[in-house]
Amino acid sequence: MDRILAYTRSNQRSWDEIAPARPPQPAAFFLDGGTTLDDFEAGLLPDVAGKRMLHLACASGNDSVSWAFLGASVTGVDISRVGIESANALARETGADARFLIADMYELPADLRDFDVIYASWGVVCWLPDLDRWAATVVERLRPGGTFLLCEHHPVWEVLGVRTCGVEVTVDYFGRGNPTQQMYDQSKRPAGSTPATSFDAFVWPVSDVVMSLMRAGLHVEEFFEAPVAEMYEGLGDAATRVPAIYVVKARKP
Repeated sequence: MDRILAYTRSNQRSWDEIAPARPPQPAAFFLDGGTTLDDFEAGLLPDVAGKRMLHLACASGNDSVSWAFLGASVTGVDISRVGIESANALARETGADARFLIADMYELPADLRDFDVIYASWGVVCWLPDLDRWAATVVERLRPGGTFLLCEHHPVWEVLGVRTCGVEVTVDYFGRGNPTQQMYDQSKRPAGSTPATSFDAFVWPVSDVVMSLMRAGLHVEEFFEAPVAEMYEGLGDAATRVPAIYVVKARKP
């Protein structure tokens, strides 16, 4: 087993452990018109009706089903067996055009290709041991003219810890392929985990993420960073002066 897959297999065990504490929204939430997508996400992909979408690291299926209710035909993949079981149950209960598979992003089934859209969001990049290999997979699985959308936590948020005595730099922003155990700030760890839950995570500068997508052959069409005040609880007014999220939208020629 190569180094990359060793990291993802180790994390897979921990995701299965905490998945029961991260259930999807009830079917009624979606049937009553609910969505787990932010308004700007749907605005970036206003024409998904009838499009084939691949959702990477789909967890328990909330966002996948939200896209399906906007008209996309969604395939979600995740390394957690428990999460995928919950996602498939949600698809059945809602009647959503969505199906879910257990798969590592670095080892996708051969038949998952020629997608109109590939989507990844909110806690994906920090689990990637190798950006270039991941970006190449995205390009390989998109059809020509297809779109990739990444909506992600900003690595500055990963790095800064708000403490009663001020702000602490908790981990190296330029850590890149060096794993952390995410023991530096419990508030940044996945919901449902405890200090005893082992994860190998990675901090990648935003520039590395964008450049990996460009090197793989994608044309970046939109890129922006934004604050989210509630992600920096304790900073007061200063919470709107630091980045909390970033978004990249790119197209395969």
